[in-house]
Amino acid sequence: MARRAVGVATGRRSWLWAQGLACGLLVAMAPPLALVLAVLFTPALLAMLMAPAGAARNPCGLLLVYGVAAALPWLALLWAGAQSWPVSLDLLTRLHLPGAVWGAQAAAWLLGELVPVAARQVLEGRVRARRSQLREARSRLQLEWGLGEAE
Repeated sequence: MARRAVGVATGRRSWLWAQGLACGLLVAMAPPLALVLAVLFTPALLAMLMAPAGAARNPCGLLLVYGVAAALPWLALLWAGAQSWPVSLDLLTRLHLPGAVWGAQAAAWLLGELVPVAARQVLEGRVRARRSQLREARSRLQLEWGLGEAE
């Protein structure tokens, strides 16, 4: 019987194993594509490595979505170029490509950090307004029914 690693859930170990297998296959089968993806998605990889285990919010998925959206036209060029080393290195030497993809990932990170704060402020404002309306209604009803002093 295989022993379980201490502190690591079985599903998480399987997921890590599958990710390692996929990365190994990518590097073995398409090294130019693997190099381009590794350079373009370095911020998402760093975010994944820096995220604490069990964190409520992990921005890695958001960074990947924005990064892929920014990198799609260039990845299509790489795909059309038969994933060759010259095309791969040409894409990486264009300074606007990594800048655009990393900028999109930075924007995604910023959105991921600011949206919860902004949503909380909006919701708290709505709660304060509703609480004020209810207090006014309570005061009005107390005066109308003669139940005591209005606050």
